[in-house]
Amino acid sequence: MSLLFSALEVGQGDAFLLEKDDWKCLFDSGGSKSGLESLLRKKKINHLNLAICSHNDFDHTNGFIGILGTRSVTIDEIWLPGLFGSIIQYVVDNGIPREILEPEEYHIDDIDIDSLYDRELKSISCDEFEDNLPMYIRFMDYAHSDLRYEFWPYFRFSFNKLSLLIKLKNIEKIARLAYKRGCIIRWFEPANGCVNNYIDYGFTALNSKEMHQIKKLKGVQEFMYALTLTDENKYSLVFEYAEANTPIVRFSADSDCTCQSVIPYPNNIIITAPHHGSEANQNVYNSIQGGNIIWVRSDRKSRKRPCAAFKNQANRYCLACRNHNFKAELRFEYNGRWWQHINGNSCTC
Repeated sequence: MSLLFSALEVGQGDAFLLEKDDWKCLFDSGGSKSGLESLLRKKKINHLNLAICSHNDFDHTNGFIGILGTRSVTIDEIWLPGLFGSIIQYVVDNGIPREILEPEEYHIDDIDIDSLYDRELKSISCDEFEDNLPMYIRFMDYAHSDLRYEFWPYFRFSFNKLSLLIKLKNIEKIARLAYKRGCIIRWFEPANGCVNNYIDYGFTALNSKEMHQIKKLKGVQEFMYALTLTDENKYSLVFEYAEANTPIVRFSADSDCTCQSVIPYPNNIIITAPHHGSEANQNVYNSIQGGNIIWVRSDRKSRKRPCAAFKNQANRYCLACRNHNFKAELRFEYNGRWWQHINGNSCTC
């Protein structure tokens, strides 16, 4: 069995590739729409069995838009945050809220996060939702022309509304293109507390659960609030990969998994540094205990990253260190006993 883990050099953002024999999974996709496509072409990769999008931050999603839009890489299955589906369903039912597009300021009332994740909402089955996607595609194709010629002038009135509309466009592009390319789409919503929900292909969800019903948002305020939450770091999806006789690979995305207590881990596992080694996520390093943990930090050079907690780890690697000019893909191969570092540089930050 061949098992490889790579932190891809895509400029800004996260893009991790897991390869088991001929099976390939991409976790997040970096901030460049063309960078990931170019890199995969050089690697002669034109097919992914699984793609996982942790949350709606451009430095995690833009690469998906690039490879799906150019048809350069086929994808069997893609896992998306459940709020994406709720937002799409709202647009199908109601159109794009004028509050995003008109110059008057719109203030979102305080809505308890529980109102979206815990209380009972009217919902539809995922199968029914995906059956309705063709209607959504026709709607958004029309909306694109409207957005281009009618609504762009409004953006000068409010940067916040521009930000919301960009979030909406990214969500709809990923879902629309994935549907058009024939990908199987599966949806995940945040769970109460830290969980260990085995999903498929060796992946366990640490802070989410798979949805079989798409929750429908009630009114424009919930829509706007949900849209603001889609790129919240703490709601980004965290998964672990492990199968029989293989070590764990934990994909932390930008989440700090604040619900977790001290977790003992087995020796010789790979954990991606949460939020590219940000200080805001430093509690993760204190809550995870184990021998010879390999910490992998992706992203570009930064004055503030990695934080001191990352630099205190004995076995750490940076795709780009802030005090050196090197920037090389990090690659590790499992040799049947432990992960062997085969490319890239250890951290010298």
